[in-house]
Amino acid sequence: MKPMNFRGRWVLITGASSGLGLEMARLLAKEHGAHIIAVARREDRLLALKAELEGAHGVRVLPLVADLTRPGEAERVHAAAVEGRAVDGVILNAGVTFYGRVLEQPAESFDTMLATNVTSVVQLSQRFAADFVRRGEGALMLVASMAGFSPLPYQATYAATKSFVISFGRGLAHELRKTGVSVTVFAPGGIATEMLSLSGLDRKFKAGDLGIMSADACARIAVEALVRRRELAVPGLLNRFLATMMKLLPHAFIVQRSAALYEGGLLKEPSKP
Repeated sequence: MKPMNFRGRWVLITGASSGLGLEMARLLAKEHGAHIIAVARREDRLLALKAELEGAHGVRVLPLVADLTRPGEAERVHAAAVEGRAVDGVILNAGVTFYGRVLEQPAESFDTMLATNVTSVVQLSQRFAADFVRRGEGALMLVASMAGFSPLPYQATYAATKSFVISFGRGLAHELRKTGVSVTVFAPGGIATEMLSLSGLDRKFKAGDLGIMSADACARIAVEALVRRRELAVPGLLNRFLATMMKLLPHAFIVQRSAALYEGGLLKEPSKP
Protein backbone atom coordinates (compact mmCIF):
# COMPACT_ATOMS: atom_id res chain seq x y z
CA MET A 1 0.00 0.00 0.00
CA LYS A 2 1.16 3.53 -0.69
CA PRO A 3 1.73 5.79 2.33
CA MET A 4 -1.20 7.81 3.67
CA ASN A 5 -1.35 11.55 3.07
CA PHE A 6 -3.30 13.15 5.91
CA ARG A 7 -2.92 16.79 4.84
CA GLY A 8 -6.34 18.41 5.05
CA ARG A 9 -7.91 15.12 6.14
CA TRP A 10 -9.43 14.05 9.45
CA VAL A 11 -7.73 11.74 11.95
CA LEU A 12 -9.50 10.58 15.13
CA ILE A 13 -7.45 9.88 18.26
CA THR A 14 -8.81 8.43 21.49
CA GLY A 15 -7.04 9.28 24.72
CA ALA A 16 -5.99 12.55 23.09
CA SER A 17 -5.91 14.72 26.20
CA SER A 18 -2.52 13.58 27.54
CA GLY A 19 0.54 11.46 27.00
CA LEU A 20 1.03 9.57 23.76
CA GLY A 21 -2.35 10.56 22.32
CA LEU A 22 -1.69 14.26 22.89
CA GLU A 23 1.74 14.09 21.28
CA MET A 24 0.42 12.18 18.26
CA ALA A 25 -2.27 14.84 17.78
CA ARG A 26 0.35 17.59 17.92
CA LEU A 27 2.62 15.83 15.45
CA LEU A 28 -0.15 15.02 12.97
CA ALA A 29 -1.32 18.62 12.99
CA LYS A 30 2.13 20.24 12.85
CA GLU A 31 3.96 18.01 10.37
CA HIS A 32 1.16 16.33 8.41
CA GLY A 33 -1.46 19.10 8.28
CA ALA A 34 -4.17 16.78 9.58
CA HIS A 35 -7.45 17.91 11.10
CA ILE A 36 -7.91 16.20 14.47
CA ILE A 37 -10.93 14.62 16.13
CA ALA A 38 -9.74 14.51 19.74
CA VAL A 39 -11.58 12.05 22.00
CA ALA A 40 -11.13 12.00 25.77
CA ARG A 41 -13.03 12.45 29.03
CA ARG A 42 -11.61 15.82 30.11
CA GLU A 43 -13.27 18.66 28.23
CA ASP A 44 -10.93 21.35 29.53
CA ARG A 45 -7.90 19.58 28.09
CA LEU A 46 -9.62 18.96 24.77
CA LEU A 47 -10.53 22.64 24.47
CA ALA A 48 -6.94 23.60 25.31
CA LEU A 49 -5.70 21.24 22.59
CA LYS A 50 -8.16 22.72 20.09
CA ALA A 51 -6.93 26.24 20.82
CA GLU A 52 -3.29 25.16 20.61
CA LEU A 53 -3.46 23.28 17.32
CA GLU A 54 -5.85 25.61 15.51
CA GLY A 55 -3.83 28.64 16.57
CA ALA A 56 -0.40 27.23 15.77
CA HIS A 57 -1.01 25.11 12.69
CA GLY A 58 -4.19 26.32 10.98
CA VAL A 59 -5.92 22.94 11.22
CA ARG A 60 -9.38 22.20 12.55
CA VAL A 61 -9.95 20.29 15.77
CA LEU A 62 -13.20 18.64 16.84
CA PRO A 63 -13.20 17.89 20.59
CA LEU A 64 -15.39 14.90 21.52
CA VAL A 65 -15.91 14.35 25.23
CA ALA A 66 -16.50 10.65 25.76
CA ASP A 67 -16.25 7.96 28.41
CA LEU A 68 -15.53 4.77 26.49
CA THR A 69 -16.48 2.61 29.47
CA ARG A 70 -20.15 3.50 28.98
CA PRO A 71 -22.40 1.25 26.87
CA GLY A 72 -23.22 2.79 23.50
CA GLU A 73 -20.39 5.33 23.68
CA ALA A 74 -18.42 3.85 20.77
CA GLU A 75 -21.48 4.15 18.55
CA ARG A 76 -22.03 7.77 19.64
CA VAL A 77 -18.38 8.69 19.05
CA HIS A 78 -18.44 7.18 15.58
CA ALA A 79 -21.67 8.94 14.64
CA ALA A 80 -20.39 12.31 15.86
CA ALA A 81 -17.02 11.86 14.14
CA VAL A 82 -18.43 11.09 10.68
CA GLU A 83 -21.24 13.64 10.75
CA GLY A 84 -20.47 15.99 7.87
CA ARG A 85 -16.92 14.73 7.28
CA ALA A 86 -14.89 11.76 6.06
CA VAL A 87 -12.48 10.28 8.60
CA ASP A 88 -9.36 8.84 6.95
CA GLY A 89 -7.29 7.82 9.97
CA VAL A 90 -8.17 6.42 13.39
CA ILE A 91 -5.79 5.88 16.32
CA LEU A 92 -7.31 3.89 19.19
CA ASN A 93 -4.94 4.90 21.95
CA ALA A 94 -7.11 5.15 25.09
CA GLY A 95 -6.10 2.63 27.72
CA VAL A 96 -5.91 1.99 31.45
CA THR A 97 -3.77 -0.31 33.53
CA PHE A 98 -3.58 -1.79 37.03
CA TYR A 99 -0.29 -2.36 38.82
CA GLY A 100 -0.63 -4.85 41.66
CA ARG A 101 -1.69 -8.35 42.53
CA VAL A 102 -4.59 -9.84 40.60
CA LEU A 103 -6.40 -10.81 43.81
CA GLU A 104 -6.36 -7.18 44.93
CA GLN A 105 -7.76 -5.61 41.76
CA PRO A 106 -11.28 -4.32 42.43
CA ALA A 107 -14.02 -5.62 40.14
CA GLU A 108 -14.85 -2.11 38.95
CA SER A 109 -11.20 -1.54 38.01
CA PHE A 110 -11.19 -4.64 35.82
CA ASP A 111 -14.55 -3.73 34.27
CA THR A 112 -13.18 -0.30 33.35
CA MET A 113 -10.04 -1.85 31.90
CA LEU A 114 -11.96 -4.38 29.82
CA ALA A 115 -14.37 -1.76 28.47
CA THR A 116 -11.58 0.68 27.57
CA ASN A 117 -8.81 -1.62 26.36
CA VAL A 118 -10.90 -4.30 24.63
CA THR A 119 -14.60 -3.60 24.07
CA SER A 120 -14.28 -0.03 22.80
CA VAL A 121 -11.35 -1.02 20.59
CA VAL A 122 -13.36 -3.73 18.85
CA GLN A 123 -16.48 -1.61 18.49
CA LEU A 124 -14.69 1.46 17.12
CA SER A 125 -12.52 -0.68 14.84
CA GLN A 126 -15.57 -2.33 13.34
CA ARG A 127 -17.35 0.94 12.65
CA PHE A 128 -14.47 2.94 11.23
CA ALA A 129 -12.93 0.04 9.30
CA ALA A 130 -16.29 -0.58 7.64
CA ASP A 131 -16.28 3.08 6.49
CA PHE A 132 -12.74 2.69 5.15
CA VAL A 133 -13.61 -0.48 3.25
CA ARG A 134 -16.56 1.23 1.55
CA ARG A 135 -14.25 4.02 0.36
CA GLY A 136 -11.34 1.70 -0.46
CA GLU A 137 -8.80 3.54 1.72
CA GLY A 138 -8.05 4.32 5.34
CA ALA A 139 -5.58 3.71 8.13
CA LEU A 140 -6.41 2.29 11.54
CA MET A 141 -3.93 2.07 14.42
CA LEU A 142 -4.45 0.07 17.61
CA VAL A 143 -2.10 1.01 20.45
CA ALA A 144 -1.13 -2.17 22.26
CA SER A 145 1.93 -2.68 24.47
CA MET A 146 5.07 -4.76 24.85
CA ALA A 147 3.18 -6.23 27.81
CA GLY A 148 0.96 -8.04 25.33
CA PHE A 149 3.74 -10.28 24.06
CA SER A 150 4.04 -12.34 27.25
CA PRO A 151 2.26 -12.92 30.58
CA LEU A 152 3.21 -10.15 32.99
CA PRO A 153 2.88 -10.70 36.75
CA TYR A 154 1.59 -7.66 38.67
CA GLN A 155 0.11 -6.27 35.46
CA ALA A 156 -1.54 -9.54 34.56
CA THR A 157 -4.96 -8.25 33.50
CA TYR A 158 -3.48 -5.31 31.59
CA ALA A 159 -1.07 -7.57 29.72
CA ALA A 160 -3.95 -9.91 28.86
CA THR A 161 -5.98 -7.05 27.35
CA LYS A 162 -3.00 -5.90 25.29
CA SER A 163 -2.37 -9.46 24.12
CA PHE A 164 -5.96 -9.37 22.85
CA VAL A 165 -5.31 -6.09 21.03
CA ILE A 166 -2.22 -7.50 19.28
CA SER A 167 -4.02 -10.66 18.22
CA PHE A 168 -7.18 -8.84 17.17
CA GLY A 169 -5.33 -6.13 15.26
CA ARG A 170 -3.12 -8.51 13.32
CA GLY A 171 -6.05 -10.76 12.50
CA LEU A 172 -8.07 -7.77 11.29
CA ALA A 173 -5.11 -6.58 9.21
CA HIS A 174 -5.08 -9.91 7.39
CA GLU A 175 -8.82 -9.81 6.75
CA LEU A 176 -8.57 -6.31 5.25
CA ARG A 177 -5.30 -6.77 3.35
CA LYS A 178 -6.95 -6.63 -0.10
CA THR A 179 -9.32 -3.72 0.61
CA GLY A 180 -6.90 -0.77 0.59
CA VAL A 181 -7.33 -0.45 4.37
CA SER A 182 -4.32 -0.78 6.67
CA VAL A 183 -4.34 -1.86 10.30
CA THR A 184 -1.26 -1.03 12.35
CA VAL A 185 -0.59 -2.50 15.79
CA PHE A 186 1.73 -0.22 17.75
CA ALA A 187 3.33 -1.90 20.76
CA PRO A 188 5.48 0.46 22.85
CA GLY A 189 7.29 -0.38 26.04
CA GLY A 190 7.31 2.00 28.97
CA ILE A 191 6.44 5.64 28.18
CA ALA A 192 6.89 8.61 30.50
CA THR A 193 3.21 9.62 30.65
CA GLU A 194 0.47 10.31 33.16
CA MET A 195 -0.39 6.59 33.18
CA LEU A 196 2.99 5.82 34.72
CA SER A 197 2.19 7.92 37.80
CA LEU A 198 -1.56 7.23 38.05
CA SER A 199 -1.00 3.47 38.04
CA GLY A 200 1.77 3.62 40.63
CA LEU A 201 4.32 2.28 38.16
CA ASP A 202 6.46 5.35 38.82
CA ARG A 203 7.36 3.68 42.13
CA LYS A 204 9.46 1.32 40.03
CA PHE A 205 10.13 3.11 36.72
CA LYS A 206 11.14 6.73 36.14
CA ALA A 207 11.36 8.95 33.09
CA GLY A 208 14.90 8.58 31.76
CA ASP A 209 15.27 4.97 32.92
CA LEU A 210 16.53 2.51 30.32
CA GLY A 211 13.56 1.41 28.21
CA ILE A 212 11.31 4.33 29.26
CA MET A 213 10.69 6.50 26.19
CA SER A 214 9.49 10.08 26.15
CA ALA A 215 5.94 10.50 24.83
CA ASP A 216 7.01 12.78 21.97
CA ALA A 217 9.73 10.38 20.73
CA CYS A 218 7.30 7.48 20.91
CA ALA A 219 4.61 9.50 19.10
CA ARG A 220 6.95 10.22 16.19
CA ILE A 221 7.55 6.50 15.63
CA ALA A 222 3.84 5.75 15.97
CA VAL A 223 2.78 8.38 13.44
CA GLU A 224 5.40 7.19 10.96
CA ALA A 225 4.12 3.62 11.32
CA LEU A 226 0.55 4.83 10.70
CA VAL A 227 1.55 6.82 7.62
CA ARG A 228 3.74 3.98 6.26
CA ARG A 229 0.91 1.53 7.01
CA ARG A 230 3.05 -1.00 8.86
CA GLU A 231 1.24 -3.98 10.35
CA LEU A 232 3.30 -4.15 13.56
CA ALA A 233 5.56 -1.48 15.01
CA VAL A 234 7.64 -1.76 18.18
CA PRO A 235 9.54 1.45 18.96
CA GLY A 236 13.16 1.38 20.12
CA LEU A 237 16.02 -1.05 19.54
CA LEU A 238 15.83 -2.41 23.08
CA ASN A 239 12.09 -3.02 22.83
CA ARG A 240 12.47 -4.76 19.47
CA PHE A 241 15.19 -6.98 20.95
CA LEU A 242 13.01 -7.82 23.95
CA ALA A 243 10.02 -8.55 21.72
CA THR A 244 12.14 -11.02 19.76
CA MET A 245 13.39 -12.64 22.97
CA MET A 246 9.80 -13.04 24.18
CA LYS A 247 9.13 -15.13 21.09
CA LEU A 248 12.25 -17.26 21.42
CA LEU A 249 12.67 -17.80 25.17
CA PRO A 250 10.38 -20.04 27.27
CA HIS A 251 7.46 -18.13 28.77
CA ALA A 252 8.32 -19.52 32.21
CA PHE A 253 11.68 -17.73 32.08
CA ILE A 254 10.15 -14.48 30.81
CA VAL A 255 7.45 -14.54 33.50
CA GLN A 256 10.01 -15.19 36.24
CA ARG A 257 12.25 -12.33 35.15
CA SER A 258 9.31 -9.94 34.67
CA ALA A 259 8.01 -10.76 38.15
CA ALA A 260 11.39 -10.01 39.68
CA LEU A 261 11.48 -6.66 37.87
CA TYR A 262 8.00 -5.54 38.98
CA GLU A 263 7.93 -6.89 42.56
CA GLY A 264 10.13 -4.10 43.88
CA GLY A 265 7.46 -1.46 43.26
CA LEU A 266 4.62 -3.16 45.12
CA LEU A 267 3.32 -1.24 48.11
CA LYS A 268 2.65 -4.04 50.55
CA GLU A 269 2.50 -7.75 51.16
CA PRO A 270 -0.41 -9.78 49.76
CA SER A 271 -3.66 -9.49 51.71
CA LYS A 272 -4.47 -12.40 54.01
CA PRO A 273 -7.67 -14.33 53.10
